[in-house]
Amino acid sequence: MGVTLAFGTSSLVNAAEGSKDYDGHWAQKQIESWLQNGWLKGFEDGSVKPDQGISRAEFITLVNRMWDIGEGKPAEFSDLPKSSWAYTEFSKAVSAGYIQGYEGKVHPNALITRQEAAIIISRLMKFEDGSADALAAFTDAGRIAAWSQPKVAAVVNAGAMKGYPDGSFKPDRPMTRAESVALMESFNTLTGGVADGVVASPGAFGSSNSSSLMAFKNLTVTASGVTLKNMTIHGDLLLKEVTGAGGLTLDNVTVEGRFIIEGSGSDKVYLSNSRLNQMIVQKKSGEVQIIAVGTTEAGQVQVSSGVMLEESEGSGKGFTDIAVSSDLPSGTVVILNGAFNHVKVEAAAAVLKLQKGTLSLLSVAKGASSLQAELEAGTVIARAVLDSAASFIGSGEIQAATVNDGGQGSSFARKPLTVDGSQKESIVTGTGTPVIVAGGGGAGGGSTGGGSNGGGDGGTIETPAPTALPVIEGITLAQGSKDVYTNAATAVISFTGISGAEQAAAHYAGYYFTATAETAPDPANLYIQRLPDLSNYSFPIAPKHLQDYMTVILYDVNNKAIGYKAIKLDLKAVYSTLNEPVERFSEGVTITRSLERGFINDRIAIREEFAAQHPEIQYFTYSANTELPYVVDADKDFNVKSLSAQSHYLQGVTDIVYGYSNESFADYQAPFYTVQDFEEQYMIIFYNKDMHVTGYYQGPSILTDQQAADTVAFKIDQLPEAEKLTLEDEPAVNWVYRRYSNLTEAQKELVSKANTDKIIALKTAIDKLKLG
Repeated sequence: MGVTLAFGTSSLVNAAEGSKDYDGHWAQKQIESWLQNGWLKGFEDGSVKPDQGISRAEFITLVNRMWDIGEGKPAEFSDLPKSSWAYTEFSKAVSAGYIQGYEGKVHPNALITRQEAAIIISRLMKFEDGSADALAAFTDAGRIAAWSQPKVAAVVNAGAMKGYPDGSFKPDRPMTRAESVALMESFNTLTGGVADGVVASPGAFGSSNSSSLMAFKNLTVTASGVTLKNMTIHGDLLLKEVTGAGGLTLDNVTVEGRFIIEGSGSDKVYLSNSRLNQMIVQKKSGEVQIIAVGTTEAGQVQVSSGVMLEESEGSGKGFTDIAVSSDLPSGTVVILNGAFNHVKVEAAAAVLKLQKGTLSLLSVAKGASSLQAELEAGTVIARAVLDSAASFIGSGEIQAATVNDGGQGSSFARKPLTVDGSQKESIVTGTGTPVIVAGGGGAGGGSTGGGSNGGGDGGTIETPAPTALPVIEGITLAQGSKDVYTNAATAVISFTGISGAEQAAAHYAGYYFTATAETAPDPANLYIQRLPDLSNYSFPIAPKHLQDYMTVILYDVNNKAIGYKAIKLDLKAVYSTLNEPVERFSEGVTITRSLERGFINDRIAIREEFAAQHPEIQYFTYSANTELPYVVDADKDFNVKSLSAQSHYLQGVTDIVYGYSNESFADYQAPFYTVQDFEEQYMIIFYNKDMHVTGYYQGPSILTDQQAADTVAFKIDQLPEAEKLTLEDEPAVNWVYRRYSNLTEAQKELVSKANTDKIIALKTAIDKLKLG
């Protein structure tokens, strides 16, 4: 990295041989190295002045050169005119995100302090925030500002900054020129320089120390069985055509550019404790399984080929925004397992499978016709917004659907709890069969199953006469584990016993319940539910069906019934038992919030110390009061007896749940918006191994002042501008205005002036509209 650190302005010369005002200085070695390489220049008298301060403008210029940070977006600084030489440097820094300024000021001529420099380096290096314990050794640890402590600790842990001989850190002391040289030298040592790289053979590559990251500008992987560890890639990571087995593992890797997955064949990618800005899946053929574990965060995922995205055990945000690109081949399968924020489908005739978990928002764009969404038992979509027609099959739940122009004729095997939009009356409900549109043929699903449903003329299922449907004996059903659901039986269905010819002909199966055995089943039964595939599959069966008959019908790729089996059920549900009075715990659960990418997200976790104190607790379920069909007095407890009697997917006591807040959605017709000063809360019910309710916790997400302000700002942003208001907006405006009014003065200070002005203007405008 050939960077010249110019200490001075227009009158610089190379330091003379005889000028050594740094002799005996603690940074003498680094200074001499930089002088010899021509990176460091001195003043006219030949001195270096190692202990003189460096301005914020000089330091940021050095950082921009060191990191090769390109042109930034135009910005406005009240204390830095565009004519200044430093304007471009600060524009770069703000665009790169490593400085933010304060109230429009960047203080270019102020000397940069040690804690300010630590924040900049920590952000650039993507260091994990450090603990305040790492600062305890400094005699002046109490002087390190709270806002800088995590970043200072991170840089200290990495060995990039140290204290003074007297044991102090001197956080507010200006950085000296020598300290700047030493800091950049240590940075150069940590990264090994920033260049492009290629990994062409199996093995582990990177740093063995999680605090000392190896860095590359761009990196290309052309081999399987590769592990990248403790690494920062400032540009793109490219997974090319590979040979061999083993896939790719990223362990504590940050990719600031794009992670691009190309090639052909089936791959597996593990993302462990890694951070990805953008991921693009564009394989020539085959599918890729991408598994996120630990604290992994993948900001944006663009899908142009078959993929399974899976979130395993961990505390990270996993995959958040997913775009199913318009260039996805027809019939290609996209599989989701986990808790997802937003999936936007732009491809025609795509197959989306939610196998496990939740999805906060599904958007089906105009032109994305014939989407087939398969929702397995226990899965939940909070809201689906349809600008093109789609078919929803399976027993998963959709809590709210907005059917706009273009979405007319959409079908739902299970009717959403609420439906709105201009085409809400056009939907078809109660059928588990997909909407079939001509031209949607082709396999494309690969080994993950699925593919399109072939041709057809609008959804009519061609079936022979019911009496001609043969019995298929190889379909079996058994009682599954009791540890999956409460107040429901877990059924496991198997198709492994059917003949080879039947396996070749069968494409999917559906089922419905009857009180007596059928001898002439109806393949187009109104209540049929579709199973996602023909492997062993488990799903809940409600108590009312435990002793019924279950009619299972096999269909071919053209939706033609080919056979059936009527199975007598003899299942037992595990019911939760509520011992009155049940204990309400005042602690033991942590509910925290984040606002990112258009959603309010809540994280629910049982504290380890609480679980250790209550070993009898084995499972928990959770519900939000915003999910209830009606809302009573906000101060009143949920009905714990009613909630504990509902069917729930059981969470293990060590599981971490990533939910969503229903306040994310601008559905001001929702009942809870009519309750003044309503507070969204969660009820967590605890169970022992015998499904006895041992207690419960009820409470809201714990918000910092900033999060409280951000939540209100989020709702303000959802409102229309004042000139577009109608009286229909009155509930929304009043709701948000009350939320703003209830903020503390400190929290109101954190709401932007633009948002504050907007909500006040909206309240004034709506009051005027009411007066006529």
